[in-house]
Amino acid sequence: MKNEVTVGTILISKPFMEDNRFEKTIILIVEHNNDGTIGFIMNKITPNKIESILDILPVNNINLKYGGPVDDESSLFFIHRYPDLIRGSQEIKDGVFWGGEIEDVSKGLKSGEISKNEITFFLGYTGWEENQLLQEINEGSWIKHNIDLNQLKDNMNWSNLLIQINKEYEVWATAPSDFHLN
Repeated sequence: MKNEVTVGTILISKPFMEDNRFEKTIILIVEHNNDGTIGFIMNKITPNKIESILDILPVNNINLKYGGPVDDESSLFFIHRYPDLIRGSQEIKDGVFWGGEIEDVSKGLKSGEISKNEITFFLGYTGWEENQLLQEINEGSWIKHNIDLNQLKDNMNWSNLLIQINKEYEVWATAPSDFHLN
């Protein structure tokens, strides 16, 4: 099915999306079932540092990404490649996992078995109720894309990814957010 969403799908906001919370965003879907869909915005950084949210991690100066507007002040999430070290992890795809025990993350960072560069933390998440995301895709708000998640860090620029998917988007991908400034 053309508009089918699965765990591991990448959503790219279409140019000039009306909901500015999702303007120029790239979202990774980490859960999709009959209850709804959960994802994380992959290309927005918050001004907060991890130590301001969670004091049990032995490493400072870890950037937090803005995962989305749901629980964006109080909920911490993470994706990683350490299912053997972080209990309770759920596979997204391509050897990339999300969630698990934060104590295991702390222990792994402290021992050096987990690199702070191989784990990404998010404040908040994006969420859709059952069929809500499909409706938004059908209305033209999102472009679905499937990539090998091992390439995810290399593809975090919204404009470049949009052009890579379809050259016809180039004029929109390089335009300013407020096209009146052009």
